[in-house]
Amino acid sequence: MQYSEKDGSFSVFRQPANWANGNTRDRQGRLITCEHSETRRVVRTEKDGSQTVLADKFEGKRLNAPNDVVVKSDDTIWFTDPLFGINGEWEGLRATPEQATTNVYRIASDGNLTAVITDLVNPNGLAFSPDEKKLYVVEWKGTPNRSIWSYDVNDDGTVANKTKLIDASDHGAIDGFKVDRDGNL
Repeated sequence: MQYSEKDGSFSVFRQPANWANGNTRDRQGRLITCEHSETRRVVRTEKDGSQTVLADKFEGKRLNAPNDVVVKSDDTIWFTDPLFGINGEWEGLRATPEQATTNVYRIASDGNLTAVITDLVNPNGLAFSPDEKKLYVVEWKGTPNRSIWSYDVNDDGTVANKTKLIDASDHGAIDGFKVDRDGNL
C-alpha cells in the first residue's frame, strides 16, 4: 500500500506484493523490499517503477524468506533470511528450505552476496549503530530464545565479537527495530 501525506489517502502501490515484509530506502531513495512468497528474494524498485532483483539465491540455492533489511552508508544492503515466510501459509507459502542455515546476508555494491552471520536461528530485525560500527540483530527462536545480538562491523564487511545485548526471552516476540541518532534501540 501507499500512503499520501498530502491528502491522507491510501492506494495500491504494488499488486501482487509477493508477501513483502521488510522495506527500506537506499541512499538514492529507491525502495528495497524483502519478499517472502514464492519469489523469496530482495528487490529494488527503480525510479521508473521497474524492479531489479538484488538477491534470490545463495550458492545456487534459493533463499528462505528474506525478512528485514537495512542499507549501510557504503551502499551495502544487509538482510535477514529466516524461515517465517516458508513455515506455513499465514506469512507466505509453505516450502522446503534449501539453505542449511538461517543467515544474515550482505549485498556488496558490486552485487556480490555473502553470508555474514550463519549461527543465528531465524534472524529477524536488524539495525546499525549511528556510527555503523555495530550491527544489532534479533534472534527470534534461538537458545536462549529471543535475544538481540551485537556485532562489531569490520571495514571489509565482515562481523566479529558476537555479544548478547538484550535477553528478551521473558518478553514475548521481538521483531524489527530502528536505532535513533543517540544509539537507543
